[in-house]
Amino acid sequence: MIHIVTALPCEAKPLIRHYELNGRQRENGFRIYENGHLRLIIAGVGQCAAAAACAYLQGADPHTKHSWLNLGIAGHGRLEIGTAVLAHKISDAAGTAWYPPLPFNPPCETVELISVDRPETDYPGKAAYDMEATGFYATAGRFNSHELVQVLKVISDNPANPAHQVTAEQTEALICARLDSIDALLKQLTQLEAQLAQQEPPVEAMAAFLQHWHFSTTQQHQLQRLLQRWQALSGATPTTSEFEAARNSKQVIAALQEKITALPVTFS
Repeated sequence: MIHIVTALPCEAKPLIRHYELNGRQRENGFRIYENGHLRLIIAGVGQCAAAAACAYLQGADPHTKHSWLNLGIAGHGRLEIGTAVLAHKISDAAGTAWYPPLPFNPPCETVELISVDRPETDYPGKAAYDMEATGFYATAGRFNSHELVQVLKVISDNPANPAHQVTAEQTEALICARLDSIDALLKQLTQLEAQLAQQEPPVEAMAAFLQHWHFSTTQQHQLQRLLQRWQALSGATPTTSEFEAARNSKQVIAALQEKITALPVTFS
């Protein structure tokens, strides 16, 4: 099951039609549509709404891991209207940043994506701008490996076509025109999820790390996920000798996260 989060009904309608998603009874302010493989939630606008929608979906099935996709529109200072983009960096106004790993061949170009509290009109730098991605990523990233949490946007506004002129009908048409990129990304997430599921938990590596440092129960879960991600991305298993400078388990986890982020991307 892949969980898809959109902000607006007009972003969701092309997906509902294309994938033949059936609507549930409206529950607690959220509308959910699903079939046997996809579950879509319309969150509403803003980072908090996106975070709440992610938490709601996970809470409905708390013991299962799902892939996650935030899909919607974004603005950009240079790209043409209708361009599909995948986020390789997501940040907010405070400068907090996430770097979604892309261990596959992206179905479109990749960009930095900055989440703002109100529609961007100046489009500084080379980034795209939206209003949901950081709330989505910070929450959904807690529920599965970050390789399986992605953000795809379709450019809807730029200096020549300001955001306040974008209509629901135009948004729906833009998403519909990029169903090819969306299809490709969903297939890649499905394949990647299957590959990661086949990865055996690195039991020997876990045991070695647990012998060298004391990890709480929560930290043990973090350690296992990080070792699995390292193995999935690099094909190798890290050894404790690579982390001799770490004085405690917290430093080990931080060092693992840093090293995983720095691993070179390989496309399958």
